[in-house]
Amino acid sequence: MSNLLTFPKTTTNHVVTHIEATPDGLRLDNRIIGYSGVIRQLEAGQFDSSLANGLWVLAEIQLADTNNWFSPSDEQMAIIWRWLIACLFIHEQQDKNGTVDVTNEDGGTDRAVIYAGEHGGMSIYPITERCSLAIHIEGIALEKYGAVTGMERAIQLYQGMVELNPDTDALRLSQWGRESLTMLHDDFIKMLNAEGIPAAPTAH
Repeated sequence: MSNLLTFPKTTTNHVVTHIEATPDGLRLDNRIIGYSGVIRQLEAGQFDSSLANGLWVLAEIQLADTNNWFSPSDEQMAIIWRWLIACLFIHEQQDKNGTVDVTNEDGGTDRAVIYAGEHGGMSIYPITERCSLAIHIEGIALEKYGAVTGMERAIQLYQGMVELNPDTDALRLSQWGRESLTMLHDDFIKMLNAEGIPAAPTAH
Protein backbone atom coordinates (compact mmCIF):
# COMPACT_ATOMS: atom_id res chain seq x y z
CA MET A 1 0.00 0.00 0.00
CA SER A 2 1.89 3.03 -1.29
CA ASN A 3 -0.09 5.61 0.68
CA LEU A 4 0.49 4.05 4.10
CA LEU A 5 1.27 6.75 6.66
CA THR A 6 2.96 5.72 9.89
CA PHE A 7 3.00 7.41 13.27
CA PRO A 8 4.88 6.36 16.42
CA LYS A 9 2.88 4.80 19.19
CA THR A 10 3.39 5.75 22.80
CA THR A 11 2.29 2.83 24.89
CA THR A 12 3.75 0.86 27.74
CA ASN A 13 3.29 -2.76 28.69
CA HIS A 14 0.74 -3.13 31.45
CA VAL A 15 -0.73 -6.61 31.18
CA VAL A 16 -2.44 -7.95 34.27
CA THR A 17 -4.11 -11.28 34.94
CA HIS A 18 -6.78 -10.26 37.46
CA ILE A 19 -8.95 -7.14 37.50
CA GLU A 20 -11.73 -6.72 40.05
CA ALA A 21 -13.85 -3.84 41.30
CA THR A 22 -13.85 -3.42 45.09
CA PRO A 23 -15.30 -0.74 47.39
CA ASP A 24 -11.75 0.60 47.89
CA GLY A 25 -10.68 0.77 44.25
CA LEU A 26 -9.78 -1.48 41.35
CA ARG A 27 -7.73 -4.56 42.16
CA LEU A 28 -5.05 -5.12 39.52
CA ASP A 29 -3.41 -8.43 40.40
CA ASN A 30 -2.12 -7.90 43.96
CA ARG A 31 -2.56 -4.13 44.29
CA ILE A 32 -5.51 -1.78 44.55
CA ILE A 33 -5.61 1.49 42.64
CA GLY A 34 -8.22 4.18 43.10
CA TYR A 35 -10.75 4.47 40.30
CA SER A 36 -9.65 7.99 39.39
CA GLY A 37 -6.07 6.75 39.14
CA VAL A 38 -7.05 3.86 36.86
CA ILE A 39 -8.96 6.23 34.59
CA ARG A 40 -5.85 8.40 34.36
CA GLN A 41 -3.89 5.28 33.41
CA LEU A 42 -6.39 4.51 30.66
CA GLU A 43 -6.04 8.04 29.30
CA ALA A 44 -2.23 7.87 29.45
CA GLY A 45 -2.12 4.67 27.39
CA GLN A 46 -1.16 2.22 30.13
CA PHE A 47 -3.57 -0.39 28.73
CA ASP A 48 -3.00 0.29 25.03
CA SER A 49 -0.72 -2.74 24.71
CA SER A 50 -3.55 -4.94 26.01
CA LEU A 51 -6.89 -3.57 24.87
CA ALA A 52 -8.63 -6.64 26.29
CA ASN A 53 -7.42 -5.68 29.76
CA GLY A 54 -8.54 -2.11 29.14
CA LEU A 55 -12.03 -3.31 28.27
CA TRP A 56 -11.98 -5.43 31.43
CA VAL A 57 -11.08 -2.31 33.40
CA LEU A 58 -14.02 -0.43 31.86
CA ALA A 59 -16.40 -3.24 32.76
CA GLU A 60 -15.22 -3.21 36.39
CA ILE A 61 -15.50 0.58 36.59
CA GLN A 62 -19.10 0.22 35.39
CA LEU A 63 -19.67 -2.40 38.08
CA ALA A 64 -18.26 -0.06 40.72
CA ASP A 65 -20.62 2.68 39.50
CA THR A 66 -23.57 0.26 39.67
CA ASN A 67 -22.61 -0.70 43.23
CA ASN A 68 -22.23 2.98 44.23
CA TRP A 69 -18.54 2.49 45.01
CA PHE A 70 -17.50 5.15 42.51
CA SER A 71 -19.28 7.83 40.52
CA PRO A 72 -17.29 9.15 37.54
CA SER A 73 -17.28 12.88 36.86
CA ASP A 74 -18.30 14.14 33.41
CA GLU A 75 -14.63 14.53 32.51
CA GLN A 76 -13.93 10.95 33.59
CA MET A 77 -16.97 9.71 31.67
CA ALA A 78 -15.62 11.42 28.55
CA ILE A 79 -12.27 9.66 29.04
CA ILE A 80 -14.03 6.31 29.45
CA TRP A 81 -16.20 6.73 26.36
CA ARG A 82 -13.29 8.09 24.31
CA TRP A 83 -11.18 5.08 25.28
CA LEU A 84 -13.97 2.67 24.40
CA ILE A 85 -14.66 4.19 20.98
CA ALA A 86 -10.99 4.23 20.05
CA CYS A 87 -10.70 0.58 21.11
CA LEU A 88 -13.77 -0.49 19.11
CA PHE A 89 -12.49 1.35 16.03
CA ILE A 90 -9.04 -0.26 16.34
CA HIS A 91 -10.59 -3.74 16.63
CA GLU A 92 -12.92 -3.11 13.69
CA GLN A 93 -10.11 -1.88 11.45
CA GLN A 94 -7.88 -4.80 12.44
CA ASP A 95 -10.61 -7.26 11.48
CA LYS A 96 -11.17 -5.40 8.20
CA ASN A 97 -7.64 -4.48 7.10
CA GLY A 98 -5.21 -6.43 9.27
CA THR A 99 -1.87 -5.19 10.58
CA VAL A 100 1.52 -4.12 9.24
CA ASP A 101 5.06 -3.84 10.63
CA VAL A 102 6.10 -0.23 11.23
CA THR A 103 9.31 1.26 12.56
CA ASN A 104 9.07 2.43 16.15
CA GLU A 105 10.89 5.22 17.99
CA ASP A 106 13.65 2.82 19.09
CA GLY A 107 14.48 1.72 15.55
CA GLY A 108 12.74 -1.63 15.93
CA THR A 109 9.39 -2.70 14.54
CA ASP A 110 5.89 -2.91 15.98
CA ARG A 111 2.69 -4.39 14.65
CA ALA A 112 0.22 -1.63 13.83
CA VAL A 113 -3.40 -1.79 12.75
CA ILE A 114 -4.15 -0.40 9.29
CA TYR A 115 -6.86 2.07 8.37
CA ALA A 116 -7.58 1.92 4.62
CA GLY A 117 -9.86 4.58 3.23
CA GLU A 118 -10.85 6.48 0.13
CA HIS A 119 -7.61 8.48 -0.11
CA GLY A 120 -5.06 5.95 1.15
CA GLY A 121 -4.08 4.20 4.35
CA MET A 122 -2.35 4.85 7.64
CA SER A 123 -1.32 2.97 10.73
CA ILE A 124 -3.56 3.76 13.69
CA TYR A 125 -3.02 3.55 17.44
CA PRO A 126 -5.37 3.90 20.40
CA ILE A 127 -3.66 6.99 21.80
CA THR A 128 -3.81 8.92 18.51
CA GLU A 129 -7.43 7.90 18.03
CA ARG A 130 -8.28 9.27 21.47
CA CYS A 131 -6.48 12.54 20.72
CA SER A 132 -8.45 12.92 17.50
CA LEU A 133 -11.73 12.29 19.30
CA ALA A 134 -10.85 14.76 22.05
CA ILE A 135 -10.14 17.47 19.46
CA HIS A 136 -13.05 16.86 17.13
CA ILE A 137 -15.77 15.88 19.61
CA GLU A 138 -14.97 17.42 22.98
CA GLY A 139 -13.05 20.41 21.68
CA ILE A 140 -15.85 21.52 19.37
CA ALA A 141 -18.58 20.84 21.96
CA LEU A 142 -16.73 22.79 24.66
CA GLU A 143 -16.12 25.71 22.31
CA LYS A 144 -19.76 25.81 21.24
CA TYR A 145 -21.57 25.14 24.53
CA GLY A 146 -19.11 25.98 27.29
CA ALA A 147 -17.38 23.79 29.88
CA VAL A 148 -20.34 22.15 31.63
CA THR A 149 -22.92 21.78 28.87
CA GLY A 150 -20.21 21.12 26.30
CA MET A 151 -18.86 18.12 28.19
CA GLU A 152 -22.39 16.75 28.61
CA ARG A 153 -23.00 17.13 24.87
CA ALA A 154 -19.68 15.45 24.09
CA ILE A 155 -20.61 12.46 26.24
CA GLN A 156 -23.98 12.23 24.47
CA LEU A 157 -22.21 12.27 21.11
CA TYR A 158 -19.83 9.54 22.27
CA GLN A 159 -22.72 7.41 23.47
CA GLY A 160 -24.35 7.80 20.05
CA MET A 161 -21.22 6.38 18.43
CA VAL A 162 -21.67 3.02 20.18
CA GLU A 163 -24.44 0.43 20.10
CA LEU A 164 -25.13 -3.11 21.27
CA ASN A 165 -24.67 -5.84 18.69
CA PRO A 166 -27.92 -7.85 18.92
CA ASP A 167 -26.20 -10.97 17.63
CA THR A 168 -23.41 -11.08 20.21
CA ASP A 169 -24.57 -8.74 23.03
CA ALA A 170 -21.20 -7.01 22.68
CA LEU A 171 -20.65 -3.32 22.05
CA ARG A 172 -19.75 -2.11 18.57
CA LEU A 173 -19.57 1.17 16.69
CA SER A 174 -22.92 2.49 15.52
CA GLN A 175 -23.32 3.34 11.86
CA TRP A 176 -23.04 7.04 12.72
CA GLY A 177 -19.94 6.41 14.82
CA ARG A 178 -18.29 4.44 12.04
CA GLU A 179 -19.14 7.05 9.42
CA SER A 180 -17.87 9.88 11.63
CA LEU A 181 -14.52 8.17 12.26
CA THR A 182 -14.18 7.24 8.59
CA MET A 183 -14.75 10.86 7.59
CA LEU A 184 -12.15 12.09 10.10
CA HIS A 185 -9.50 9.68 8.82
CA ASP A 186 -10.27 10.22 5.15
CA ASP A 187 -10.12 14.00 5.55
CA PHE A 188 -6.82 13.73 7.44
CA ILE A 189 -5.23 11.50 4.80
CA LYS A 190 -6.53 13.76 2.02
CA MET A 191 -4.95 16.76 3.74
CA LEU A 192 -1.62 14.97 4.15
CA ASN A 193 -1.66 13.84 0.53
CA ALA A 194 -2.12 17.45 -0.52
CA GLU A 195 0.10 19.25 1.99
CA GLY A 196 2.49 16.62 3.34
CA ILE A 197 3.33 15.85 6.96
CA PRO A 198 3.81 19.07 8.97
CA ALA A 199 7.34 19.82 10.12
CA ALA A 200 8.16 19.01 13.72
CA PRO A 201 7.88 22.00 16.08
CA THR A 202 11.15 23.84 16.64
CA ALA A 203 12.34 24.15 20.23
CA HIS A 204 13.06 27.68 21.39
